Amino acid sequence: MKIKHLLLIVATMGFALSAEAQTTGEKVKEFADKHLKLSGYLQAGFSSNENSDPETSFYIRRARVSLSGNAAKEKIDYRLQVDFAGTPKICDLYVRYKPLNELNLQFGQYKLPFSLENELYGPTKFEFIEYSYLTTYLVRNNKFFDGISATGRDMGFQLYGGFIEREGYNIINYNVGIFNGSGINGMDNNTAKDYIGRIIIKPIKGLSISGSYMYSETSYKGNEHMVSPRWSVGAIYDVRHWIARAEFAQANFGGNKTNAFYALAGYHFEKPWSVVARYEFINDDLNTLNEDRITIGGVYKPWKFLRLQLNYSYTMNKVIKDNYNGINLMVSAIF
Repeated sequence: MKIKHLLLIVATMGFALSAEAQTTGEKVKEFADKHLKLSGYLQAGFSSNENSDPETSFYIRRARVSLSGNAAKEKIDYRLQVDFAGTPKICDLYVRYKPLNELNLQFGQYKLPFSLENELYGPTKFEFIEYSYLTTYLVRNNKFFDGISATGRDMGFQLYGGFIEREGYNIINYNVGIFNGSGINGMDNNTAKDYIGRIIIKPIKGLSISGSYMYSETSYKGNEHMVSPRWSVGAIYDVRHWIARAEFAQANFGGNKTNAFYALAGYHFEKPWSVVARYEFINDDLNTLNEDRITIGGVYKPWKFLRLQLNYSYTMNKVIKDNYNGINLMVSAIF
C-alpha cells in the first residue's frame, strides 16, 4: 500500500471519528440543556443593629448552587440545592411526579407547605432581607421554641394540586403531607411525624387566601414528645405594581401559646425599583419573646443577575422594655 493511500485512509477515519464526536457532543449538550440546569446565588451584606453584639458586621448570608431538571415530557422533575455559607449543607433534594393538574407527588427534602411566605417567597424574590417573625420562629427556621433550625424545610412526602383551572392559575389549591419533624439532613429523632395541610383559594387573578395546619411532636429540652400544633391564615394581593400580604399564625409549644402576625405593602415602579413596608409582632404566654417591629425597605435590580436591598427596622422589645434601630444592606449575585 502506498503511503499516500495510507494517509488518505487515516485522514478519512479521523474525519469520521471527529464527526461522530461532534455529533455526540451536540447530543450531550442538547440533553444537558433540556434536563440539567445549573443555577445559584450569593448573598452578602452589612448590618448595623443596636441590639446585636457586635453592633456592626459584614456577613455572608447564603451561597447556594442548584441543579435541577425534568424528564418524561416534564411529568417528572428534580432539584438538588446546596448552601456553602458556613457549614455546607443540602437545602433541597427532591423528586416530583406530576401526572395531573389535580394530583402531584413530591418526595425528599424541601420547604414545608405551612403558611404562604415560607414556601412561596424564596430569598431572591422576598421583599425584605429578614423574614418575618412568623416564618422565622413558627416554621422550622429558628430553634428558639422547638429546638429545630432547618431553613423552613424537612424530609417527607406530600400530595398537591389544583382544581378549577383558569388562565394561568387554579381557583382551589391544596397540599397534604407527612414529614419527619426533625429538620434537614438527618433521620427522625422520635417516633412521631409531622402532618401538614394547606389550602389556597384564588377567587380572582392576583388574590390568594390561605389556611394551613401542622400537627407535630418535638423532642426538645428533655421533653420527649412536646406536642406543638400550629395553624395560620393569610392573604396575598399581587398585581402589576402593587403587593400586599398579611398572615397570622398561632403555635402551642408544649403549652406555651405563641402568636405571630405580619402585614406588608409595597409598590413596584417601572423596573428596577421597589419600595416596601412591614409591621409585625410576636408574643408568647411565658413572655420569653415579645416584640413589635416596623421595617421599611427598597429593592434595586438593574440587571437580572444583580439585586440590591436596603432595610431600616425599628424594634420594640417588651420583655426588656427597650427599643432599638437596625440597618441592613444586602447584595445578591444571581446566576
